[in-house]
Amino acid sequence: MATALVRAQGRQVGCIVVTGPLISGLAIAVAGWLMTTVWPTVRVMILVNWLSQIFLICVGVCVAVAVTGDSLIELHESTETSFRTVQAIRASLPTIVSLVGAIIMFIPLHMLHIWPHDEGWLCVGSPIGAVMIISSVAFITSAYSKTTTVTTIAVIAAWMFLSMLWDPYVLPLPAQRGIPLAFIMTILPFAWQRLGNTELNIRKVATI
Repeated sequence: MATALVRAQGRQVGCIVVTGPLISGLAIAVAGWLMTTVWPTVRVMILVNWLSQIFLICVGVCVAVAVTGDSLIELHESTETSFRTVQAIRASLPTIVSLVGAIIMFIPLHMLHIWPHDEGWLCVGSPIGAVMIISSVAFITSAYSKTTTVTTIAVIAAWMFLSMLWDPYVLPLPAQRGIPLAFIMTILPFAWQRLGNTELNIRKVATI
């Protein structure tokens, strides 16, 4: 039952949305490798830094589309699957793939010594943590706004905060990723409750 539900939501979300971050991460790794053959290391690191930001935008947009792309009312009315369960699965699919994409992106760039601010293998926590932050922002925003546009704007705002105001000045990795994630964890319960209120409203409509 659980596997069938995940497959159904995967089909509903779409292959491009689910696999987009993985393709993006792989493409960035390949681009970084190719550029090492023609550019000096410093220049390649600058390129990788910018490409990794594009990866995060791709992650956020894919999660935003997954949780706001179409109406879930009909599905909730016709099955026993709750609204919150569907939303959680839809957000989880691109997020999990994004985590894999972040690791695939990081490993070759780290081994080539072109990952920005590389301090060892533990630095994989930087893209992984960023994926969790951006995905959570998309999920939380979708609980309060059902439109892809507003959710995407929130994702872009979160990305701008991380890339321009936070990451350049907060360098220790535990603080760089831990503080934003801790803040998000305090907000997630309210978003989950908000989705529960939406679920109750859908049930009321369905019984009329």
